[in-house]
Amino acid sequence: MQTYQKVLWAAGICALAFLSLMGFLIVMGLFPKVLIFGMLTTVDQVLRIRLASAAIFIFLFGLSLYLPFSMQRGAGKSVIYLKNPLGAIEISQRAICEFIERVGKQVEGVEDIKAAIKSDEEGVDAFLTLSAKAEGEVPRLIDELQTVIKNYLAHTLGIENVREIKVKVTKLL
Repeated sequence: MQTYQKVLWAAGICALAFLSLMGFLIVMGLFPKVLIFGMLTTVDQVLRIRLASAAIFIFLFGLSLYLPFSMQRGAGKSVIYLKNPLGAIEISQRAICEFIERVGKQVEGVEDIKAAIKSDEEGVDAFLTLSAKAEGEVPRLIDELQTVIKNYLAHTLGIENVREIKVKVTKLL
């Protein structure tokens, strides 16, 4: 998430919290309604304050429209960019995770596997959660799985900069 999006989210959450708290205090009778009406009357009488208030409310309205759409737009940006002599390539992280899961199931001893990846400019990290058969040596199985995944990512997808493959075994069968 970009810095300006974080600032907008923080402003939106603070405004929502303030308005909710004030509404709650008014409904519960802890904050007198007369004070709110007096404040609104003062705002209405002073032009500068009215313009500033209008700008704040327009900002909040725009924020309420922007935030849901920014989340939808950001959901599709989880891709890994690769360079190719003929042009740029984008591979979705979901596709890579499904690929890792399919390849991981081919390793003997791996039963159920879930994959997640994290990428940045420096490289790709893979996080695997799996169930393994306890018949063989588990450290050997994990080592083989990490090697197979790294080789497949490098040779099949062209992702050369795999930094780390973390494995969490949740169940031994």
